Amino acid sequence: MNNKELVKELDDINSLTLERIDDLAKSFLKSFKENSLEENGWKISEGFHAYKVSKILLNAYSRVTAKIRPILCVNCVHPGHVNTGFGCHTGPLTVDEGADAVVTLALADGDPTGLFYERSELSTF
Repeated sequence: MNNKELVKELDDINSLTLERIDDLAKSFLKSFKENSLEENGWKISEGFHAYKVSKILLNAYSRVTAKIRPILCVNCVHPGHVNTGFGCHTGPLTVDEGADAVVTLALADGDPTGLFYERSELSTF
C-alpha cells in the first residue's frame, strides 16, 4: 500500500479500533465505487485493489480483536500460492499443502495470538 500515513495508522495496534477499521472499509468501498482510489489514498501497486485491501483490513481486524479479546486465539495465516481456480491454477502448492499451514495453526496451543504467519512461519504484517 502506497499511503504511508494509512500504513502507519494500521500498524499502530494500540490506537487502532474496530470502528476505525469499519470506517476505513466504508471509505475504500466509496472510493472504489467512485473510481477515485488514487485520489483518496487507496493506491495499491499491481491491481487487485479490493482483494488486497480486504486482506489488509482483515489482518488489522484480527490484530485488534486479539488485543481486546485476549481470551481468544486470533491469528492470520497466508497459506501460500495455492493451485486453485481463484489463482487461475498458477500456484505451486496443492490444496492439501495450503491447508496444512492453516490447520496446523488452528490446532496449535492457544498461547500465540495477534500474529501473522506465512504458511507455518511467524512473519510480520
